Amino acid sequence: MTESSQNDPLTVLLADDTRAVDRERIASFLSPYVQFDKATKEISLLGAFNSIISNEGKVEVVLMASKARFLILDIPEGLSPSEMIKMDIMPEGSIKSSLKKLYDGRKIKKEASGGKYFIPNYRIGNVIERLSAEGS
Repeated sequence: MTESSQNDPLTVLLADDTRAVDRERIASFLSPYVQFDKATKEISLLGAFNSIISNEGKVEVVLMASKARFLILDIPEGLSPSEMIKMDIMPEGSIKSSLKKLYDGRKIKKEASGGKYFIPNYRIGNVIERLSAEGS
């Protein structure tokens, strides 16, 4: 960097990794709800998952788990509706309507190709705070 760029206040906006997330916060939030099978790399739901009241909350937890799995196991991030249906987290219609509601509300995003849904990094804190409040 040149001396003038070192003094530029906009340099605080530069990041080494725009995908950086608070891994400890995600792990702490997800630990009562999910685990990952080391052999199959599948998401396994734990008993506390059933205590989540809203269908949208359940979908968000599963999508957060997908993000965590991506970060630690390098599995592509995101889940398709059919993958969530196979997880048997709720009836098929509830999954599809919850995905539509979250997507239309711009709370989740969808890959342009492949149709997998994911939670953008900037929403992680919001999801954790909202679902933590829902469970208390």
